[in-house]
Amino acid sequence: MILTLFVPMKLSPIFSYLFILTLFSCFPANSQDVESPLLAWEKRVINLGSVLEENGHVQAAFNFTNRTNQRLVVEEIITECGCTTAEYSRDTLLQNEKGKVVINFDPQSRGGEFAKMILVKTNVEPYIDTLIVEGFNVPLPASATAHYAIEKAGLGFKLDVVNLGQIFTNEPKIKHVDFFNFGDYPVQLNQIQRDLPTYIKAKLIPAVVTAKTRGVLELVYDAKAKDDLGFFDETIKLALLSDEKKELPVQVLATIHEYFEPVPYAEKDNVPRLEIKEMEIDLNKIKSNLVISRLITLENKGGQPLDIRKIISNCDCVSLIVPKERMEPGEKMDLTVTFDPKGRKGIDHRTVTIFSNDPLWPTRTVKIKSRIN
Repeated sequence: MILTLFVPMKLSPIFSYLFILTLFSCFPANSQDVESPLLAWEKRVINLGSVLEENGHVQAAFNFTNRTNQRLVVEEIITECGCTTAEYSRDTLLQNEKGKVVINFDPQSRGGEFAKMILVKTNVEPYIDTLIVEGFNVPLPASATAHYAIEKAGLGFKLDVVNLGQIFTNEPKIKHVDFFNFGDYPVQLNQIQRDLPTYIKAKLIPAVVTAKTRGVLELVYDAKAKDDLGFFDETIKLALLSDEKKELPVQVLATIHEYFEPVPYAEKDNVPRLEIKEMEIDLNKIKSNLVISRLITLENKGGQPLDIRKIISNCDCVSLIVPKERMEPGEKMDLTVTFDPKGRKGIDHRTVTIFSNDPLWPTRTVKIKSRIN
């Protein structure tokens, strides 16, 4: 039998190799096939952190041990793109001997988070190991003055606000913010940060940013430690040390959601389930001097008690009355929503967001719209 392989021409070498490997793996193996060997890696994923383009390439060293009972040779390293090159141990490794793969990452002009895959091919077919180099790439702008136009405490930033986006309670969210030190002196964080909330950690990369150079502010936001849900707009203050003590205000935006483990399909009726009768309430035409109320019916359609974690609105003009915080299976209750349109006119849209322990839909938002005369 003649087998013809078709590999799309536009695939990179690493994905072409995976395509062929996957195809052959579909054929049944006989009893004489060699059992896949095992390389014991100290790490399979290395985070390089923030990589500034002007500092040149950076390295990640992956150390491994030959746990097989065979002589092992690393024959080839396949990298995902030209920005990563590999150096590796080419000697024959006996059982329990150690080897190393060193990946050189060359920063490119494209900024942001990156994750590069590396395939390690040995002399024992079809064994292949996958390694990952990840980090945050910070390209060098053509003009520091134009790029970092927002100046605070002698440091230049591209944006006035740090938007962390959505954060879940299962793990902290990390945000890298590059800046330029326009001052004539080095700058570093004060070891004592009296005004920094306990749920936010901050550090500079490098720890001391010299004058007229770039650095990165790394913020780590721990939603679990924050112990709250919803949208937050807060300004933190970082204590800096330079030629004198300085205070750097940083506006931080974040939307926090509670994290739940995936629910097996067979268990979907045994967990708390929040059902809302109306997801959109149209108040139609109302007068600006008339306060109006509506009821939103909530029901627990699941097999476990439903806990209402929090109910909030996006406007002080909306007040809420919640009869209870826990609903037993099959139980209903009415949430009272009162809208005061005083001082408003025209088309108006408001929201009420309900956070619960429903693992399938823990955050629900009801829209309230009106036309105010």
